[in-house]
Amino acid sequence: MDSRNQRKDFGTRTNERIRVPKVFLINEEGNSLGEISTDTARERAKKAGLDLVEVSPNADPPVCRIMDYSKYLYDQRKKLKKNKSRKQKELKEFRFSPVIDIGDINTRVRRATDFLDKGHPVKITIRKKGRQSYNQMKEVFAEILTNFSEYSTIETEPKSTFNSISITFKKDGTSKDKQNSKKENKNVQPKGQEES
Repeated sequence: MDSRNQRKDFGTRTNERIRVPKVFLINEEGNSLGEISTDTARERAKKAGLDLVEVSPNADPPVCRIMDYSKYLYDQRKKLKKNKSRKQKELKEFRFSPVIDIGDINTRVRRATDFLDKGHPVKITIRKKGRQSYNQMKEVFAEILTNFSEYSTIETEPKSTFNSISITFKKDGTSKDKQNSKKENKNVQPKGQEES
């Protein structure tokens, strides 16, 4: 195994783990101090109550910086977590039925809007079972959507099958197509479904 692979295995080298005779040093203020013996660089870091951290191991000589390594690791983890949460906003689905209790509707709507406000896309689905009326399902769905007038719909119209209707909301602004409007929703007729 070569030295580069060993470095990857053991992570960033700091303090006594830096075993080269010379380093190119950057001090705690970010100023370059040029080539300096590793022992002297370590001593400077120790006097400042900080760590000597190898930031560019493949340079010749390696570039090291005087810093608080624990704080640096914490900041890096925090930044990574923030970037990850920006990239991956998980879709949350909330399911309803045509005969759902008003209290359950209010609870699910409240939770759905909380998720929307946190930046998650939210899918609202209503599903009928057995002999429940399609029109009743459509009316309850239209009523539920009036609670989302401050949000945009991702689809141009609700997706529907013979036993379900769904639509996905996102946070930024109101829908151009007004799918969250009760008036507009009463006119929504799923493809292949005729009024009975």
